[in-house]
Parts: sequence; C-alpha cells; structure tokens
Amino acid sequence: MPPALGAQLPWLALALGLVVFGSYLGWALRRAGLGRRPLLLGLSLLGVLPVLYLGLTWARVLSEHYVRFERPLLALPAAVVVAAIAHRLLGLSPRQGAARRTLTELLIGFSALAAAFAVSGAELGKPLDRLAILVVIDRSRSIDLVPDADARVRSELQIAELGMRDDDRIGTLAFAAEAAVEDPLRPRSRLPAPQKVELGRDGTDIAGAIRRALAEVPADSAARIVVLSDGVSTRGDPLEAAAAAVAAGIPVDAVPLDQSKVPDVRVAALRMPPRASEGETIEMRIVTSASAETPLELRIFRDGQLLRKGNAKVAAGEDVLRLREQAPGPGLHRYDVEITALDPKLDVRPEDNTGSTFVRVRGQAAALVMERDPKLAGAMIRALEAAAFRVDSVGPSSVPADIAGFASYDVLVLSDIPAPDLSPTQIDALASYVRDLGGGLLLMGGDKSLGPGGYGKTPIEEVSPVSFDLKQERRRASLAEVIAIDYSGSMAMRAGKHTKLELANEAAARSAELLGTGDRLGVMHVDTVVSWTVPLGPLTDKAAISKAIRAVGPGGGGIYVDLTLQAAYAALDREKVNLKHLLLFADGSDAEERAGAFGLVAGAKSRGITTSVISLGRGSDTADLEKMARLGDGRFYLVEDAGRLPSIFAQETVLAAKSSINETTFKAEPASPGAATRGIDLGALPVLTGYVVTIPKGRAQVHLRGPEGDPILATWSIGIGRAGAFTSDYKDRWGRAWTSSPEASRLFGQLARDLTRRADDPRVRLEADAAGGELHVRANLVGDDGRAESFRRLKARVAGPDGFQREIPLEAVGAGAYAATIPLSRPGAYIATAIDEIAGDAVATTGAVLSAGEELRPTGTDRGLLTRVAEITGGQVRDTLAGIFKERSVKRFAYTSLTPPLLLLAALALLFGVGARKLALPERLSSLPARWRARARAREARTQAAAEARAEESRAATSTLGALRERKHERGAELPHPRVTTDAAPPSVPRFGHATPAPRPVVAPPPAHAAQAGAEPAAGPASSRQMSAAEILLARRRGRRK
Repeated sequence: MPPALGAQLPWLALALGLVVFGSYLGWALRRAGLGRRPLLLGLSLLGVLPVLYLGLTWARVLSEHYVRFERPLLALPAAVVVAAIAHRLLGLSPRQGAARRTLTELLIGFSALAAAFAVSGAELGKPLDRLAILVVIDRSRSIDLVPDADARVRSELQIAELGMRDDDRIGTLAFAAEAAVEDPLRPRSRLPAPQKVELGRDGTDIAGAIRRALAEVPADSAARIVVLSDGVSTRGDPLEAAAAAVAAGIPVDAVPLDQSKVPDVRVAALRMPPRASEGETIEMRIVTSASAETPLELRIFRDGQLLRKGNAKVAAGEDVLRLREQAPGPGLHRYDVEITALDPKLDVRPEDNTGSTFVRVRGQAAALVMERDPKLAGAMIRALEAAAFRVDSVGPSSVPADIAGFASYDVLVLSDIPAPDLSPTQIDALASYVRDLGGGLLLMGGDKSLGPGGYGKTPIEEVSPVSFDLKQERRRASLAEVIAIDYSGSMAMRAGKHTKLELANEAAARSAELLGTGDRLGVMHVDTVVSWTVPLGPLTDKAAISKAIRAVGPGGGGIYVDLTLQAAYAALDREKVNLKHLLLFADGSDAEERAGAFGLVAGAKSRGITTSVISLGRGSDTADLEKMARLGDGRFYLVEDAGRLPSIFAQETVLAAKSSINETTFKAEPASPGAATRGIDLGALPVLTGYVVTIPKGRAQVHLRGPEGDPILATWSIGIGRAGAFTSDYKDRWGRAWTSSPEASRLFGQLARDLTRRADDPRVRLEADAAGGELHVRANLVGDDGRAESFRRLKARVAGPDGFQREIPLEAVGAGAYAATIPLSRPGAYIATAIDEIAGDAVATTGAVLSAGEELRPTGTDRGLLTRVAEITGGQVRDTLAGIFKERSVKRFAYTSLTPPLLLLAALALLFGVGARKLALPERLSSLPARWRARARAREARTQAAAEARAEESRAATSTLGALRERKHERGAELPHPRVTTDAAPPSVPRFGHATPAPRPVVAPPPAHAAQAGAEPAAGPASSRQMSAAEILLARRRGRRK
C-alpha cells in the first residue's frame, strides 16, 4: 500500500462510516417516523458514539486518554444492534398508553445503550502525577573498559533520588546478554546499593533491556527509562525496542558511558576447514588485531592438549598468521589458539587473546572408555578394537570437561565411575551428547555405577534405558532414614548459581524421590536447635515433601552435633524396621558441640543404626566428622564442590537401602533379539556372579535377563542418539568369566556398533561460528548428481555449557543453502547437529566457541545509537541524572473499567422495561397518573379564576373611585360657602343633670325624579354619608352569588 494512501485510510473509513449512518438516519426519519419519537432518535445517535469516537482517535483528531475502549472491534456491531433495537421499538403497539410506551422506550433503550458501551469495554481514565524512573544499567564485559563505571552508576543513582517526590519511584535493571531486575521500583530511601544480580556478561542486548524495562512500568504512574551504557549492542535491534517504547508512550533517555582507549592485541578469528580426512594437511589461519605492532607468544591446542608454541610478531591493525597442521584421527576435534604479548604494556586486556574452532575428521569410528581404574578396562578395549573402533581410555580425572570433548567420539563407555567423581557439567554433557548430538552411550554395572554410583534422578538416568529407583519392595527390607542438614549462616554462601544450602536441600529432595512407598524418611535442619522440616514417617506425598525441603532458608550459628544426633537417634529408635540410617551433612569448619558425639554414634550402632557423614570442605572439624562415620559403620564423604551434593546424597541413599546389588551366580537368559545379539551364541556365554538391580523403562528393548526377570542388557533410542545398559560388569568382579569369552567380546563389539553415532552425510556441509553473542549455523546440501538440493527439511539442535540446549529450523536462504541464528548468553563450546526432519537422523555435526573476551573488543562508545534511540522515543541524551524527576511532560492515565456497572444498569433497565411493557398494574395504580393530571388541571383552573377575579375587582375599584371623585368635585362647586363671624355666641354647654335635648332633624325625601336621574341627595346630615369602595365591591360580589 502506498504511504500516502495509508495515511488517508483512517479518514476514508471515517467518512464512509458517517455516510452509511447518515443514510440510515435519513431513511429512519423519512420512512420509519423516527423524528416523531425523540427518545429513539437520541438512542440511535448515542449508540454510534463509540464508533465515532474510535474513528476520530484512529484519524488522530482526538487523543484516547480520558476515555478508551478495551474491545474497540465490538463497537461497530454494538452500534448496529442499538440501531436495530431503536427501529424495533418503533413498532410498539399504539394500543398501549403513551406513558407506558414512553417508559418502555426509555428503559429498553437505556439498557441497549449501556450494554453496547459495556461490550465495547468502556474505560474511564484518570490523569496521574506519579513518575517512575527505570534506570537500565549495562553490566556487560565491555563496561570494564569504562573507567570507574560502578562508581559513576552509584553516584548518578544518588543524584537522581534528590529530586524525587513522595509518590515517585525509582528502580534499576541490569543487563548484558540478558536483563534482570536488580532493584524493584521503590520510594526514595537511604538504603545501601542492592547486590548485583548474576548475568551472562558476554553479550550486550540493549533491545532486550528496554523491552524488559517496559514490562516493569507500573500502570498507575507515568514513567521514563534511562539507559546507562556504552551503546555497543551485540544482539537484538535497539531501534525496534525504541518503537515499542513509542507505542507505550514512554521516553527513553541515554547516559553514555565512555570507554577509555587502551593498547590491545587480540585474536579476531581462528579459521580452519570444517571437514578433513585423517592425515590430511590443513591450513590454520589466525587473524589478529592490534593497536600497535606487537611481538607475542603463540600457543596451539588440540582437544585440550598443547600441540606447539612459538613467537611471532603481528602488525598494527588486522594481521593473519598462517600455519599448517596434519589432521588427526577421526572425530570432531577442537582447536584453540592463545597469544600473549611479550610486553604486557601493549595488551592491557588479555581476556580476548583466545580463538577456537572445530574440524570434523572423517575416518574409522572412535570410542572412549571411562573406567574408575583404567587398568581394568583391557577386556572392553580389546572388544572395541576388534570391532574396528579407535579406542581411548581415561580415568575419572581425565574425563572431558564439556560436550566438545565428548563430541570427538562416536560411542562412550561409562564403567564404575561414581557420580560424585564427575562434575554436574560433565553429567549434563554426557546426557546431551546422546540426546542432542546423536552419540552412543553404554552404561556398565558395578558397585559404583548406576544406582549405587549416585546416578539416580540425574540426566544420566534420564537417557538410560533402565531406571535406578528403589521400588523393589518384594526383595528388600524397608529403610528408615533421617537426613540432618546444617543450615547455619555459612550455608548461605554461594557455590556457582546456588547457595550451599540450596544444593543440600536439592540433594535431600532427590533422596526422597528415590525411596519407595514402604520406606520412611525424616529431614531436619539444624543450627543451634533442631527443626524437623519433615518428621520421620512414610513418603505418602513426595511432591509435598520435596517442596517443604526446598523451601528452607539459612539459619543462625553453627550446627550443634550432639543435639542433632540425640534427636535423630531418638526418632529412629521408635521405628520398627530392619534398616535404620542417619546421614549427617555439616560444614567441615563449623561443626560445634562434638564432645559427646562419639559415644552417641557408637551407642546407635549397637542398636542397629548406621551413620554416614558428609563434610563440606576440609576444615578444623573434618577429622572428627570422619571418625564419627567410621564409628557408625557408615561412609564418609569429603566434598569440595557443593554442586556434587545431589549425587552424593543419592548414592548414600541407595547404598543405605542395601538392595541395589544382587550378588548371585546366574546365566543371562535371552529376551528380545536385536542388532547387539544377532549371530551371538547366547547359550555359550559364561555365568555372571552379580549385577545392579534396575527396572526397564517402557520403551526399552531388553536383550538379556537375569534372576527374577531383571534386565541385564537393554538398549533404546533417546533424542537422536542411542543408549544401552549392561547391569553386570566386564572385568574381574562379576564378569570375570566373560572377559575370556569370544562370544562376549563379539557381543560388546556389536553392541557398540549398534549404539554408535551415524557417520556424517558427505552431501551435507555444516558450518558454525559464534560472534556478536549469536551462533550462526549454515548448511549446504548437494544431491547425488552434484547439484544443489533445495527441498530438504532440516533443523539444527545445539548443545552448550550449563545444559544449554536449543532446537531451531534451518531456513532455506539460497539454492541448497540453509541457515539459522541462535542467541547465546555464556561463553563456551557449542556443538550443532543438523537433523533430517523426515528421517529423524543426524546428518552432520560441527561446533563453535564463544570466546569470553569478545565483549572486551575496544570498539569505543556508540553515541550515535544511543542518540537515535533517545530521539525516536522523545527522550534525550544526558550527561547526568540530576533533575530527571522534574520532567513530567508525559502524562499517564489510570483506567477504571466501566463494564461491571454498565452491565448491572443494563440488566436492571431491561428488567424494568420488560415489566413496564408486559405487566398490568392495579386499577388504583394505573389511574394514578390520570388523577394526578386532573388535580393539576383543577389547580390550574382555580389559580386562573382567582387571577381573573383580582383583575376584575381592580378594574371595578378603579372605575368607582374615579366616579366618586368626579361627583365630589361637582358638589363642591354647587354648595354655598359658610359665613364665619367672630361675634356669635359660643354654644351653651348644659350643666350636669340639666341637659336640653336637641331637636330632631326633619329630613325631606328627595324628589323622585332626582333620584332616578342620579341627582345629588338632599342636603342634611343623613344625605351627606357616602359608600366606601370596599362596601361597593362587597355588594357586587353578593350580586353575583344571587
């Protein structure tokens, strides 16, 4: 769509909507008589308001702040329904009274309108004045090139807090390869800086950090994000994250942290051909980058072994050193190169002085035999060599450290090496080698293998075809075990990703999962007092028990050993089982109150209770802890690496149950046939004298069985690889007779061939390289005719350090070319396997190494990127955080949903509306409005009559008074003026008692004609009296009444 048309689309849609609604309204007014029904007309107009409002906001005429709709797409259907209801209400029966019809229209119309607004999700917004500042801090390795970066960050945070109001909040997020909350949003305080979170520092994901900050923005306040970084982004797209911030209405500010310029020399790349044939001469190219000409020492390693070293000189800038090597034996081999400047002043940061790559060498299959005592591996080595394998044999100390070391081999044999002798990383790598790389793994039995070796509930058991659980209730006595864990303050120290206590709790939880339902378990956490986390009892709910154990945190002082032993032995004495065992875990330097411990242990042994002890670290108390284990007829474990605790706890639990080993003489019986036993005379196999009791898994194929049907040899497929388990041994303890049997040798040779990894498809060329915090995998395919093959469905499965595992499709990017990119968070070796999705087979394997020093490349601060992010979001580039809380230009609104009250009102209005239309009221109530109207009309009539009467009286009074005044004026003109004399005698006053009566006046009647003519009355006292206006009005009223 052209941009111009896209900009006008909202206006066009709005205009079209108005035309449609106007057409409907015109029709309704002309044809349907909507104009005569104002309520229904108003209902139709109000129903379209949400659509009109949304259209105007879409066209950017209005801003959706104070009112918004959660479900805007439903506004148009709601408006149509409201209009339909209004149209329907036009058809109400005219036989209904006008009042009832009006009330029905009002109530049902209001109900429809409220429901329409509720369906559209109307929300009311309230502006907020709070401000939340999220400070996003770069913790990647490149920040090490910024002088005093940590001090600068702490200072800026303190400066920012000075301008905070009471309702404001500030929080910090740290990021590198990933982002995590370091200090949640909080008010102003003087608390110390929080502890730094642990992050993979080999990567800088500014985009991910901004998105994580957006997710932390509270809904009830305005917000601002501030990024403190050098701007060197190695993954993600910060500009896309900036667009997300714009959509959320949150500005992003930037405070650049400037890197210092330092002299440096580094390995930019190590390049070798990804595939070679055995004995072939291959070229090694070492690409270096230096700030100045630098003489250096060069060292080259293959699979961890030093091949050569020497001196060289590299020029300033990029330079290439070329060497030639001879391809070793078959397998996937890792090459590493290290350089060291002869003058340390020319290389301030040596962390980036390594480079690595992988070469896949074609040839015969390779096998690695890992045996506790390599001298006892002779029979297995001979059997594998007879099957055309190239065999290497190592002891526990020489087992490869990571998956890259195992990738050099096609099949692995693990024989009688206990799990505590391997690190968690090695155990994870063994399982990943099978599941993700398609390799083969053969697990051999022995008193330090499988369950007795502590492999229960580990990744090794996950890939094994047999289970190591202790659930054989029919063949063993029940076990009552108490696990006592030191949870004093020293257990809060970290050991890798977890604290020591977390690892001990995890180990105890795994032990609980290993025990059967007939066993009993108690777990106590002890410092200066004993706390029963799980009282000694049956394992009725293993999930709840494990949850309770894992939830315990650190306590106080050191463990009191005597209190621990007394409480544990007292609980075990009450149990009625044959096997009773105490496992004590304590810090080798903090086990207190041990004076009476030896007597307690010896006394418990005499009562049938055994005691084993695990000492974490060699300390002042280790010797006494070891003595306690000897006195208690148990086992003592000295553990330096807390990460091995789960394996040790599992091993001790299995050994305490005394049921995982069955030492009896028997001949293995054939079961399901398979590639491993094809052509073997199983009847000619000698006897075995013992084996480890296991349970076959559901999909496993059992080839040989022992007493009571227990599996002796089982195989299965897991992931893209295969694994097998031979629960007896092939050396001088249980399988001594087998070591000299040709049939047994053939059996193990065929078994290895059945388990071995498939050879790479020569038509698939797989390459991988790690750069910029990402793994780039590329595959090129050709068909049998040599042409590019573009229709294969491939996926890449990648395994790496710390149990890293990813699976991603390989997308076609060209003719016969496929590619995928996977983000990486930690340095180390990553092995990629290409898998044919149709067949499910691995077709090629390669590897790459993410160097720990890649982030330290002195590229300088990228101010341009930080500036673009700030400009896009409406933020700014700052030198300091001073005054950041004063900028509150961006308002944020808190929204309250109106849906619940609107739905309630709609329901009530509908209820009353239907009632008004359908229900008949009593006559007294139905006539009530008519009586009210009649009374109102009567009051109005009386009021009007009274007003008319007052007006008439006023006119009459005015007329009479005028006539009287006029008549008076005329009489005054006719009468003579009286004479006034001064000599007239005064009237006599009669004395008291001698009054003289006055003469009665004689009044002559007026002539009749004068009265009729309205003449003036005759003179005299009586005729001189006149009527008042009040009397006249009263007389008139009387006349009306007559």
